[in-house]
Amino acid sequence: TEVPQKLLVVGAGVIGLELGSVWRRLGAEVTVVEYLDRILPGMDDEVAKQAQRMFAKQGFKFELGMKVTKVDTDDLGAEVTIEPAKGGDAKKIEADIVLVAIGRRPYTEGLGLEAAGVQMERGRVIIDDHFRSSVAGIYAIGDVVRGPMLAHKAEDEGVAVAEIIAGKAGHVNYDVIPGVVYTAPEIAWVGMTEEQVKASGRPYKVGTFNIAANGRAKGMNQASGMAKLIADKEHDDVLGVHIVGA
Repeated sequence: TEVPQKLLVVGAGVIGLELGSVWRRLGAEVTVVEYLDRILPGMDDEVAKQAQRMFAKQGFKFELGMKVTKVDTDDLGAEVTIEPAKGGDAKKIEADIVLVAIGRRPYTEGLGLEAAGVQMERGRVIIDDHFRSSVAGIYAIGDVVRGPMLAHKAEDEGVAVAEIIAGKAGHVNYDVIPGVVYTAPEIAWVGMTEEQVKASGRPYKVGTFNIAANGRAKGMNQASGMAKLIADKEHDDVLGVHIVGA
């Protein structure tokens, strides 16, 4: 109902940073606690580091490599105890509101799937390459199956399943599902990160462009950020694109 003076966000993933970014722009002091030693796990490392620097300039405080061990609440707010993930001395942070954003889980409880004989794994429906569950006639898509929990991924799977049921060849290319982090500035990507390409052993090259050289960004007085393209060294196939900027 009102802007908290001090907001503590547990989790430096997409949702934690998006909501932290909103409340920071509305005037809250935002501290983000993350178990890993980086923000936005799974994203291209170089882009995530640049985004972190930009958020820090806006006044975000980051406690990376830290875990929350206790939260005590009273009428005045919360006292959060954190300590290094690898072990060490604990410290306390005062906050008016604590926002827990440590991930999402499939919404399958109470659907009677187990009773129907559908095989599950950690709340997700196990499917084959044609979206079929272990029970004939039951298909599953979207947030209740493997892959990123994104609406446009689920939508594409829905089209593929309809085509398969109609006897056609339904297919989803999971290598080209784009992702966006709706912070300010925004972050967007599609394809592989540089770390993934490097791990694959494929020869590659990287091109980066500083947003400060973009006329429109200058005109908007929003000249921070970068665009990064990763391509196959031999054939020039685009393997990944990563952008952070307004």
